[in-house]
Amino acid sequence: MKWTTANLKHPNYTAQHEIYVGTHTGSFKQLLPASEKAPHGQRNLSDLKDLDKESRVTALAFGNDARTEILLGRAKNIAEVHSIGEEGFSARNVTFNSAPIVGLARYNDKLIAGIGNGELQSLELDPEEETPPVVISTGTQMDHLRQCAQARNIVATGGKERQNNLKVYDLSADAKQIFTSKNLPNDYLQLEVPVWDSDIGFVDGPSVLATCSRHGYVRLYDTRKQRRPVACFASEEHGMSFATLVARGNYIYTGTTMGALKAFDTRRMKTHVHTYKGFTGGVSDLHLDPTGRFLSSASLDRYVRVHDADSTVLLYQCYVKSKATKVLLRPLKEERPEVDDEQEEEEDEEVDELVPQKLSVKTAPVDDEYEDMFEQMPTVGDSEEESEEQEEATAKVEKAKQKRKGPNQSQKTKKKKV
Repeated sequence: MKWTTANLKHPNYTAQHEIYVGTHTGSFKQLLPASEKAPHGQRNLSDLKDLDKESRVTALAFGNDARTEILLGRAKNIAEVHSIGEEGFSARNVTFNSAPIVGLARYNDKLIAGIGNGELQSLELDPEEETPPVVISTGTQMDHLRQCAQARNIVATGGKERQNNLKVYDLSADAKQIFTSKNLPNDYLQLEVPVWDSDIGFVDGPSVLATCSRHGYVRLYDTRKQRRPVACFASEEHGMSFATLVARGNYIYTGTTMGALKAFDTRRMKTHVHTYKGFTGGVSDLHLDPTGRFLSSASLDRYVRVHDADSTVLLYQCYVKSKATKVLLRPLKEERPEVDDEQEEEEDEEVDELVPQKLSVKTAPVDDEYEDMFEQMPTVGDSEEESEEQEEATAKVEKAKQKRKGPNQSQKTKKKKV
């Protein structure tokens, strides 16, 4: 079956996950695929009464390594910081100077937002006095801002046109620009190759980055070697427009505006190595779990899906009633039963009592006469009759062997005599 419009869950999908989805209408939802009773149940985390036309979710990311904080950006100049705790969810709003917010990052006590007009704004979350955000210009337009998970002081931006290409900034050095990419050489007509970095992804570290474009290319950069891409895939198919990207290890996962999800191997970028099926609308966002095995996707066909990244099997699919624009996959912590100290002491005492009982086993006294009687008894096969029968059998076997060897030996003796 190529695709289906029904909610489904694969029987082999037993991982404990929860999914957070941002939609085109502005709603922010939580899904629990691990629930046995309602794996497709949905919970709204935002007040639907406060939503308007500019409430579209345009950015969604984790704010810390523990994944207990979610940063949500909208098409207007308001960002939301959601905290996940034992008591439940808590949210607060942060206001920036411009809109729309295309990417969010958290570094120390500062919230960094990428704005669609090319600005990088930094604002303190808990200031003693209200201060305007620090503004850094990266160009004239920005499509996405991405923070490195391994080094949270590194962020990357990308957009349309050559002046808004891939750039990397260090937040620990007052947002200093440490890398800017360089376009490919001109084509055979000496025309500039069009540039549009629609999404960016860090490949297991701050040095290697991958970008995808709506012009149909996927590029791999290494900031330690050169400014131009070290590997590139250029689509020759009509309509191959890449909208989103996520990278891990040797693989880059890309989603297109035509509803195709493909995986590329960074060691050989000539063609894709995997294709994930089930989409009927453009792929708007991708996210991998910490293990890299489960690939979640948001699509404009109003479905959220989870695929097995290795086998490409569709594991989970849920209809969210609105066009899904952003998605996050968060693993649930396994709750272990707490054991009291008194119970542990009682168990240790029981074990200590059992051990000496095994060692103090009473043995019966040894009877010397009874042992001598068994030593004097003949073993099986030591009787004279049985030994004679064995000798006769071996003699017959030797005679048969000599008869078989007789003619050959006689011929050899004749040759020697001659």
